[in-house]
Amino acid sequence: MISENKNTPKINYKKVYTIANEYLATSSAINSFPFMVKGFVYEQSDIKLCSFKKAMDKYGIKISLFGSESAIIQEMNGSYIIFYNSSEPDTRVRFSIMHEYGHYILRHKMNLNHDNPLYQVQEAEANCFAAQILMPEQLLRECSKRHKTISIDFIMNSFSVSEQAAQRRQHTLACTDYEWHSRAEKEYDDIILMKYADMLNSIAPKPREFQYYDFEAEYVKQCERDSWYSCYR
Repeated sequence: MISENKNTPKINYKKVYTIANEYLATSSAINSFPFMVKGFVYEQSDIKLCSFKKAMDKYGIKISLFGSESAIIQEMNGSYIIFYNSSEPDTRVRFSIMHEYGHYILRHKMNLNHDNPLYQVQEAEANCFAAQILMPEQLLRECSKRHKTISIDFIMNSFSVSEQAAQRRQHTLACTDYEWHSRAEKEYDDIILMKYADMLNSIAPKPREFQYYDFEAEYVKQCERDSWYSCYR
């Protein structure tokens, strides 16, 4: 449980969500879902990836030293390495790698003690990043608009995540009102829906009333409306 002490840092969901959205909109390594998380990490950083087994067999690094059963990011000789447990299911490996990359891109402090209040804040932020990058809220809400039931099985099968991750995602979306998002958080929404339109149509075909809705045309119209608005600032 995160302490309510006034000195305890707050979870910056807005920052995490906005960064994840920018990646979703711009990364060429993410074209559909599920995507190759290793390719994404290599595209965006100089981080190396190494399985626990390889670390032990090739480098003699004991798994017990990692302090994690799934994955951990470590700095070694000026470089960052994400060590991960390749014996776990692929769905868990993918989430774990994105979780650790989240720590890196959010500039979290490494190797904190678990009883440090900041540790729990950083864990929550890294989980939020991994969830948004692997199961984008925009796509799930669009599927719901298309009358698709956002069940745990639907999330698992569509985005290749574990049952636990899908369950948490479903719960988070149920407790979140989209209208609470700021303008900055909504900035990439149209681009994300356009970019992954083919994937959306494959997992949630448009109902008849959606047949003539064109994301790209609507995006162009919105840009035009924005330009009008800027003239009166």
